[in-house]
Amino acid sequence: MNTRKAPLWDLPVRLFHWSLPLLMITAWVSAEYDAMDVHEWCGYTVLVLVGFRIVWGFIGSRHARFSDFLRPPAAALRYLRGMEPERPGHNPAGGWSVIAMLTLLAAQGVTGLFNSDDLSFEGPLVRALDRDSVDALAAWHEPNFWLLLSLVALHIGTVLFYLLRRQKNLIAPMLNGGESSAAGAPRPLWLALVVIAVLSGLLYWGLSLAPPPPPPFL
Repeated sequence: MNTRKAPLWDLPVRLFHWSLPLLMITAWVSAEYDAMDVHEWCGYTVLVLVGFRIVWGFIGSRHARFSDFLRPPAAALRYLRGMEPERPGHNPAGGWSVIAMLTLLAAQGVTGLFNSDDLSFEGPLVRALDRDSVDALAAWHEPNFWLLLSLVALHIGTVLFYLLRRQKNLIAPMLNGGESSAAGAPRPLWLALVVIAVLSGLLYWGLSLAPPPPPPFL
C-alpha cells in the first residue's frame, strides 16, 4: 500500500489563497483614498487569479481540481447534517463555497471594468456597451463587494469553528501545504506560471480591443 504523502495544498493554490485577502484590502483602501490606479490594477490581478484558479481546477494537483471536491448539493446538505465523512481536501459544503467565492470575485472584477465615477475614473470597457448596460453592470460593483465580504466573514467563521470546536486546524495546511497520502505528486510551479502568463496576455489583448476614450476637447 502506498503511504507516501504529498502536500494537501500545492504552492500555487496557497499563493492564490493568500493573495486574495491582500488584494481585497488593497482594493478597498485604494478606492476609499481615490488611488484609482492602484484599485484598477488590483482588479486586473483578481481577474487573472480567478482565471488561473478555474484553469487550475482542471489541470492542477489532485485536491485543487473541481473533480476532487465538487459534489452534488445533496452531498453538501448531508455533510452539514453530519452524515458525510471527513476526507482530505475541501468538504462538500466547502467545495460549493469555493465556487461561490470565485463567482463573486469574477463578478467584482468584471463589473469594475465597466465602472465610472463620471469624474476622474473610467473603467476600460465603459464604452464597449450601450449606456444602460454599462450602468447596470457598474451598479452591481458595490453591492457585490459587500456580498463578497459576507462570504469572507462566513469563511473566517467556519475556520474558527473548526479550530475551536472540532480542534481541526485548517489554517496551517494553507500555510505549509499539509500532507495527504491521496494527493499524488503536485503539479510543477512552472505550469502555474505559464497559465498566469497566458491569462495576463489574454486580458491585456482583450482590453486593448476596447473603444478608446474620445480625445480631449481643445
